[in-house]
Amino acid sequence: MSRATQLIKKLDKLLSRQNTFGDTPEAFVNELLGQLDDQIQAVHKKNKPEHWAAIYVERDRASIKQAVLNKVMDRSSR
Repeated sequence: MSRATQLIKKLDKLLSRQNTFGDTPEAFVNELLGQLDDQIQAVHKKNKPEHWAAIYVERDRASIKQAVLNKVMDRSSR
């Protein structure tokens, strides 16, 4: 399993532990970064293009998911 995959899996695991993020989900970012520090350092240490490509794809996937869910929420308020 690549370093990027390990980072993404651990992030997903940490996020799945929360039932809610309240009104300010951004408040969890620094805490999560701290918990992911070893995985982040491993990605930076290896610094392979394929690791960064996997991270970019995961980031884009999250953006698309957010856009779709926002549209679902918009439809419910009609």
